[in-house]
Amino acid sequence: MNTYARSLYAIFLIVITSLLAACGGGGGTTEAPVAPVAPAASTLITGTAAAGAPVVGFVSVRDGSTNPQPVRTNIPIAADGKYTVDVNGLTAPFAFLATGEVGGKRVELYSTATQADVGGTINITPFTDLIVRNVAGTVAGTLVDAYLASGKLSTLTAAQVDAERVKLTATLSPVLQAAGLAASIDLMRATFNADGTGLDRVMDVVKVDTTVPTAITITNLLDAANKLTINPQTGTTTGGTVLSATGVTTAATPTPIDLIRQTFADFSALFATALPDPADPRLTALIASTFLDNGENSGAFLTDITTDPELKGMKFGDGGLVVDSIDTATGIAKVSFVPVSATGSPLVTDAPGNAIHWQMKKVGTAWLIDGNQRIADVRVRATAGRNVCSVGNFVGCTSKSATGLSLDVFNHGLQAIGSAVFKGPGLPAAGVTLTAQANNSQLFLASFNVSPSLYELDDATIATLGANGSYTVELYDNAATPVLLATYTEVVPVAPVLNTALATLAFPEVGGMVDLVGFTQGTLLPTWTIPAGLTGDTISVNVFQTANDANGANQHVDYDIIGKGATGTANMVITLPATGVWSSGSYWIQAWDANFRKVYTNYQQ
Repeated sequence: MNTYARSLYAIFLIVITSLLAACGGGGGTTEAPVAPVAPAASTLITGTAAAGAPVVGFVSVRDGSTNPQPVRTNIPIAADGKYTVDVNGLTAPFAFLATGEVGGKRVELYSTATQADVGGTINITPFTDLIVRNVAGTVAGTLVDAYLASGKLSTLTAAQVDAERVKLTATLSPVLQAAGLAASIDLMRATFNADGTGLDRVMDVVKVDTTVPTAITITNLLDAANKLTINPQTGTTTGGTVLSATGVTTAATPTPIDLIRQTFADFSALFATALPDPADPRLTALIASTFLDNGENSGAFLTDITTDPELKGMKFGDGGLVVDSIDTATGIAKVSFVPVSATGSPLVTDAPGNAIHWQMKKVGTAWLIDGNQRIADVRVRATAGRNVCSVGNFVGCTSKSATGLSLDVFNHGLQAIGSAVFKGPGLPAAGVTLTAQANNSQLFLASFNVSPSLYELDDATIATLGANGSYTVELYDNAATPVLLATYTEVVPVAPVLNTALATLAFPEVGGMVDLVGFTQGTLLPTWTIPAGLTGDTISVNVFQTANDANGANQHVDYDIIGKGATGTANMVITLPATGVWSSGSYWIQAWDANFRKVYTNYQQ
C-alpha cells in the first residue's frame, strides 16, 4: 500500500470509530436526539399586479384593525408586475389596492387575503378586483374604499371571497379552457407571469370595465359584441351566464393579439444592436402604407427613429403592450405601449409611463403598424407651471405659479390647421379655443399668464374632477368659415394639484443659463435639478428674432433628460438666425410627478 492509500485508510478508520462512538458503540453514554427547529413562518404575501400588462405603480394595504386608513403604502410594483408585502404585525384579513397605470390609463385594482394566505400568493388583477367589488356590492372605487374603511373588512371571511371567486371562474370557464388553462384555476392565487402566457394570456383577451358607476362589463376582445354585464349590488349577470370564447386559442394557434405582439417583437429586434436603415425592407414591411402619426407619414417617422442614437436597443411594447380593442371585421386594432431604452428607461417624452396609442391594420395575415392616425400632436394634461421673468421679457410676462389643464396642439406636419376647441370636465360648455400662430407650429390660447397652453382652474373646479377624465379636441382648418378636420379624445389620469398646494410644490429648475437677448450662436450648457418625487423629461430653449414678439422667426432646441438622473448638464447648440441676432428667448424645464401630472418652470427673457 502506498503512502497516499495508507493515509486515506487511516482517515477512514478514524471516521468509522467516531461514528460508532456517537451511536453508543463501545459502551458510551447515549444522548437524547435534538428536536429539529421549525423554520419561522413567513409573513410575506407575494403576487403579480397586472391587467394585460404589468401595473406601473404601487400597492397599499388595509388590514382588519380599527384603523380606517391603509396601514402599508407605497409598496413598489416591479417592472414585471411582481410585488411583495410583509404583513408582520398586521391584523388579518387584508385588502390590497394596486394604483398606477396600464396602457396609458389610470387603474385602481383591488384584491384581498385572509390569514391562511400569509406566506403564499395573492394576485392583483381585474379579476381579483371584480371579486372584491362583488363582495362589497358596489362598482365605484370610492364606495369600495368606504366599505373597507367602515369596519366590514374585519368581518370578511374566506367563504365570502371564495364564493365570488368560484362564481367568476365559472363565468370565464369557456375562455380559460380555450386558452389551455384548467377551468378550476384559482384566479386569486395561481402563480403567473405578465408576459402574455398562461393567465396573462387570458387577461390580454378578456377586459373588465368598471368605469360605469352602476355596472361592470366583461368583454372578450375577439367577440366584443357578446359582452356580459354584472350588477354587483344585486349579483345578477345579463348577456348570458358564461363569457364567449370565440377566437380564443392556445399558444399553438396564434390569435390576432399574438400576431400583433409578433409585429412589435420583430420591430424591436431590428433595433437590438444598431439603428436600422430607414429603408430596410424588414422595417418598412412592418409599417402600413396608410401610416400617419401626429401629422408625420411613415418616411418622416422612420427617419426620426433611425437617426436618434438613444433608440439603439429600444424595445417597443416589451412586456407592456396592451391591446385595447380589435375589430376583426374591419381589420383594425387599437394598442397602447411604452417604448423603453436598452437600459429599461421609458422613452416617451410626453410622460414617463404614459403609453403611446397606435392603430394596427391587418394586411393579408399580418398586423401592421398604422400610427395614431392623427393629423397633429394633441394632448390634455393635468399641469402645474411656474413662470420666472427676467429683464427684457416678453410683453405680458408675469412671474407666478398656476395649476390647471395643459391644452396642447403641435402641428408637426404643418397641416392647414387654424384652430382647436377643447371640451370636457372643468372647461366651459362651449369649450376652450386655441388658434394657430404665424411661424409657430404650436396653437395658443387667446390670453394666458404662465403658458400659451395652460388653462388655469380654480380649486372649486379642480375638486369636481375625477380620475380618467375624458376630453374631446376638435381641429378646424383656417378657412373664413372653419371646417372640422378631425376630432380626438384624450384621457387625463388624475385631477391637477390644488392652487393651495402651489406655494409648497417643488418645481424643476434650470441653472447655468446664458442671457439669450442678443445671443448669436454657440453651445449652451444649462444644468438641471429635479426635486424628489418628480421624473425629469426635457429642457427646451426657444430663441426669437423679433424683440417682445413670440411670433417672429424662432428656433426651438430640446434636450431629453429622461433616465439621466436628478441633476446634470445639457448640451444644446443654437445656430445663427437668417439675419441679425436672437433678441429674446426662454428656457423651459419639464418633469412629471408620480401621477403623471406635468410640472414645469418657464424662464422668459
